[in-house]
Amino acid sequence: MKTTRPRRPNGRWVYYILYDGILWPCPVRWEWESGYGGWLPFYYSPTFEFVVGDPRKAYRIARSNIRTARPDNEYA
Repeated sequence: MKTTRPRRPNGRWVYYILYDGILWPCPVRWEWESGYGGWLPFYYSPTFEFVVGDPRKAYRIARSNIRTARPDNEYA
């Protein structure tokens, strides 16, 4: 019998790491790891290494409304 796995986390995720005194936001790509038994966040570090991170430290980027993010156009 095939075991089902939970759904992949949806949305945009980011993983923050401290590198050279700068807090870097690294985009996350979720991949299934059968040895771990779950989805793990993989990201490209500032040194361009593809690294796995702690799932509890990955942050989801909230979807913003484009109309509220932009200021009103003064010249329209």
